[in-house]
Amino acid sequence: MKQDVKLYNLIFPIWLLMFFPIAIVPAAALNFGIDSLVVLLTLKHLGITPKKPVWKKSIIRVVIFGFLGDIAGSAAMLASDLLLDEVIGAHKISFAMMYAPWDHPAAVIICILCMVLASFVIYKLDKRFAFNKTELDDGQKKKLAMSLAVFTTPILFLVPTSLFF
Repeated sequence: MKQDVKLYNLIFPIWLLMFFPIAIVPAAALNFGIDSLVVLLTLKHLGITPKKPVWKKSIIRVVIFGFLGDIAGSAAMLASDLLLDEVIGAHKISFAMMYAPWDHPAAVIICILCMVLASFVIYKLDKRFAFNKTELDDGQKKKLAMSLAVFTTPILFLVPTSLFF
């Protein structure tokens, strides 16, 4: 008997959007707030003044690239789920990964690897494109991009969806 793939178990607003498109508003607002906080605190830590011009010139791209990184991590998680469940037949790992990652060590590792991928994409996009219109030097751009990659990692990949369903 073929097991159904349930996409609603993947934690990321993109899947929520399929059922509730209006959910993009709070997701975007939350990401905007978190990204703004990270950018401003990192600028403060780096001693860059004034902060507002850098923030204004980069925040929209930072938010968009954050979503793109999360989508990349989510796509990797979905691909892993499909590979494990449909091709390999590792239903136990697949189920744990999508529903309760802490129930299986392999599921935790896969989720962490997907988080690393998301962070890597965020870092690369932010470093290359997000701060182009600013007066920051390459070292400052790298530090800002790294800060965003670390502090905006989609940690929710590790939260058991079994708490919600």
